Amino acid sequence: MGSHLSTFFSGIGRFFEYPVKRKPICFYRQEDFTATGEPNKKLPEIQKMSMTEYDKLVDLFYTRLAEQRQYNQEMKEKDRRWSMQKMVKRFPGWNEVAIANLHSLFLLFDNQSNGMLSFDDFGAVLESLGDETSMDVRKEKFNAADTDNDGWITYDEFLSLVYNFHPQEATDDGSIEVSGLAAMVNEVAENIQFVSNLTVGEQLEYGLF
Repeated sequence: MGSHLSTFFSGIGRFFEYPVKRKPICFYRQEDFTATGEPNKKLPEIQKMSMTEYDKLVDLFYTRLAEQRQYNQEMKEKDRRWSMQKMVKRFPGWNEVAIANLHSLFLLFDNQSNGMLSFDDFGAVLESLGDETSMDVRKEKFNAADTDNDGWITYDEFLSLVYNFHPQEATDDGSIEVSGLAAMVNEVAENIQFVSNLTVGEQLEYGLF
C-alpha cells in the first residue's frame, strides 16, 4: 500500500513540475511558438521567405510611413523651437516659459475656439494674471489692439497687447526691463516654473494639493 502511495505522489510531483512550458492559448498565434511554448526565433526568416510581392510592398509602405511621421515630428519640434526663439527676441524681457504660459491662457479663454479673444475673454486673462486696471482702461487698450475693429484680437495681437499694456523702459545698457502687466506675466511664469520643479512631497508640503 505504501509503495502504491509513493508511486502515486511521485507521479503527481512529475505532473506539477516547474517551470511549466506550454503554448499560449490566446492573444498569440500558435505558429509563433515552438512545441514547448518558447518564441519561434526562426519565424521572421520564414515569414520573410514566404512574403509575396504584395506583402513586401505593404511592408515597405508602412516602413516609409513610420519614417515620414518621425521626420514630420522632428520638423514640427524644430519649427516650434524656432518660433519660440523668434518670440523671445520680439518681446525682450520674456522667456520661453512666460510666452508658453500666455499661449496656454489664450487657448484656455478662447471660448469660441476660433483662435481669437473677445473683450470679455481678454478681461478674464487679465483677472487670471492679477491685473487690477479699470474696465475703461482695458477697453481702450483692447480697441487699440483690435486693428480691424471686429471686436476680436488674434494671438499675435494678444501678445503685443499684453506686452505693451504698460510702457516698457530701456535700461542703461540698452536692455528692456519689463514692468506692469508684462512683469506680472514673468511673475506667474516664475511661480509655474518653481512649482514644476518641486517633487510631489514638496508640493504636498506647500499645500498645493
